[in-house]
Amino acid sequence: MKHNPSLLVAALLLLSATAWGQTRGGMPRAAFEWRCAEGDSQLNFNAAATGERVFDSVPVFGEYTLVAVYQPLSDSESAVWRLDYGDSAAQALTTRRILAGATAIRYGDYADRRPVIHTLRQSAPETDTPAVRLMLGDSNIKVAEVLYYDRRLGAAALRRVQSALALRYGVTLGPVDYLAGDGTRIWCPGRDSALFHHRVTGVGVDTVSGLRQLASRSEMEGGMVTLRADSLAPGTFLVFGDNDAPLAFEAAADLFPGLGCEALARRWRVQATGEMENLYTLTFDTRDLPQPADSLVLLVDYDVYRPAAVTAEGVRFDHVFFPTDSSLFTLGRGAALWQTVGSRGHAGGQAAMGDGADGTGGAETRLSLYPNPTTGSYTLEVTGSERVEVTIHDVRGRVVASFSESGGDSHRFEGSLPSGNAYYATVTTDDGTRTLKLVVK
Repeated sequence: MKHNPSLLVAALLLLSATAWGQTRGGMPRAAFEWRCAEGDSQLNFNAAATGERVFDSVPVFGEYTLVAVYQPLSDSESAVWRLDYGDSAAQALTTRRILAGATAIRYGDYADRRPVIHTLRQSAPETDTPAVRLMLGDSNIKVAEVLYYDRRLGAAALRRVQSALALRYGVTLGPVDYLAGDGTRIWCPGRDSALFHHRVTGVGVDTVSGLRQLASRSEMEGGMVTLRADSLAPGTFLVFGDNDAPLAFEAAADLFPGLGCEALARRWRVQATGEMENLYTLTFDTRDLPQPADSLVLLVDYDVYRPAAVTAEGVRFDHVFFPTDSSLFTLGRGAALWQTVGSRGHAGGQAAMGDGADGTGGAETRLSLYPNPTTGSYTLEVTGSERVEVTIHDVRGRVVASFSESGGDSHRFEGSLPSGNAYYATVTTDDGTRTLKLVVK
């Protein structure tokens, strides 16, 4: 196929001005970049904007790779970028095709108005035109970022670029691997189940690609989860996708047999890379859930969290910990689940040890672990048992403290733990063993 030299100039569309992180660890360096907002602190596509941006004196290259993140706002054909050669006719790459003279090269039809990451890799003969004028965007399209490389990127290098953009803007690449800047796989859809490749997004800090995304939500239709982290160590990622199941509640006997509770059919799988001892905030948009959307709890594997805040639009859960690098989470509802929260230590760390199915019936030994969450210091009180043995371990199973006491029926233990982690207190009494979770902010 013969290429018009003007097309290659399209590549420079990314011309804006800052190099996308100096090349480190094999991450390709962009010759030009334009971004809708500085840094990665914005929540995905929010900062993208309409309107034309003009760049003069854009150099022309014979070989290039062009990557653009944008969202059509109407079904009509809109220009992503246009190239002006002065006396020559302007060329345009639109949301549907590249217009090059009398030749139209079709590359996609995005009439569903979803955000996309579009890649164009071209080789073209050298041109005598040293530079052109570039016009980027119009009133019918929101542009978030454009990158231009003065060479053809290989498949692996291109996937690293696309992965960083996908997390930054909440755009799903599809059922494919996502790669960090150093090539580490941070999302493998077939690792646990090929079902969980819908509305993939996540947070992460990558010194190689320059990504620092601490809040994320999917911009694809049906995205309802916002994930936030206060901070993340370099090389840490938490990526998640859902199974695309209906937003309906069903019996949750597979998660909590015998409790008669319900769980949302739609479930999310996470893939964690790097530091595991992180706490997250999850907010669910509940407006599309069966109403009334009350008495909701968050289920993470077999753990239960009560909401920190409930509004007409959604429900928020704080200090959420994912115990494995492939945890499953969803929403649950039902009185039995709400009561179970206490026995699992997420609502003040109180638990009752007895004969009931949810740990609250029969003759009870009472446990109280507070404050929870805490900034470091904590108190554990046990009543109703003569013998008490306590072991506190971190998320990796390492014992960080232990206590024991006998005699009487009231016991009190105090201590302090390093901040920014989650811990588990295993308490053995005359009535059995219970484990409480303690969050240290």
